[in-house]
Amino acid sequence: MKIVKFKNPSTHLIVLSFIMLTLGFVMAYYVNSTVNNLKFDALIINETGTLRGSIQRATKLALLNSPELAGQLITDINRQFDHFVSSDDCNNHEGAEDIVFRGVIELRREWNSLENLLNEFLVVPSDEIIMGIILESEHCWETADSIVLNAQFATEGKVGEFELFYKILVINAITAVLIILYIVLYVRKKLEFEAFHDPLTGLLNRRSYGEVIQSEVARSVRYNSRLSLIIFDIDNFKLVNDNHGHGVGDRLFIDLAREVSQSVRESDFVFRVGGDEFAILCPETSADGAFKLAEKIRKKTEGYSFGTGETETISLGVAEFHKGLTKKQLDKLADQALYKAKNNGRNRTEIST
Repeated sequence: MKIVKFKNPSTHLIVLSFIMLTLGFVMAYYVNSTVNNLKFDALIINETGTLRGSIQRATKLALLNSPELAGQLITDINRQFDHFVSSDDCNNHEGAEDIVFRGVIELRREWNSLENLLNEFLVVPSDEIIMGIILESEHCWETADSIVLNAQFATEGKVGEFELFYKILVINAITAVLIILYIVLYVRKKLEFEAFHDPLTGLLNRRSYGEVIQSEVARSVRYNSRLSLIIFDIDNFKLVNDNHGHGVGDRLFIDLAREVSQSVRESDFVFRVGGDEFAILCPETSADGAFKLAEKIRKKTEGYSFGTGETETISLGVAEFHKGLTKKQLDKLADQALYKAKNNGRNRTEIST
């Protein structure tokens, strides 16, 4: 019989929580960065569109011989270009993509050529200058269109990157589900363990004893199989507590539980019924077989030092189940055999008849 020990999964929960927290920060940073970039892209598209319209309107006003309105608009256009590009062709716009920025530089050069023609036309109108204005105006329009398209393509690419956001979101959701499941399983397993096991020794407790013995008695009746019960306790255990303290007594319980568990079969059940009283339920085992097991445990215990500075012994009582007995009667027979062992000098095994 193996003593079941509950393994604390706190390390796994910490790792999963760290992964979830890290993904959350990554996702928050990624979303914030992408949204800000999209805002910049939208602003650039709007500003470039405004430049394109302003250049066409300035051209129209100049050709209609409205120097004051054209001059004011030309000043506004130059101010907008300065918002994008510095005097030494450096990028002044925080969110501008390189391809957009290069397009704005080209547009500004074309605008400078158009601006010179417009100023010249406002001073000395001529058909030749008009043709140059129309030609430069078309160049500016085409370049501005190219800038807007490039900005739109960049924006569409960033929108497509939101697929990564959804992947992170799915991973984060899966991690959250794993954490929830782990906690649920942890709590359930811990509660079940504590409900049916002795917290000190890890053996099955008295509650388990009542349920298991009832189940095994019913199985023995149904299949006409052998079933035996061993009940034992530590001889003079009160003296151990009195002489060495409860800490040493608890250590003795733990060591005894380990030694007994290593001596029984996988199919056997070992219980701490209460205090210093223990029980072993042996399915498919006769009284003689249970007696041999009891003696094996007794002799092993007799030769083992449990840290008290002296050798401790145990007394054991054995009873076999027969049809017509109840689980309480089986328990009583084994208990009577235990008391017989005590009365006959302790450190011995007796079989109930």
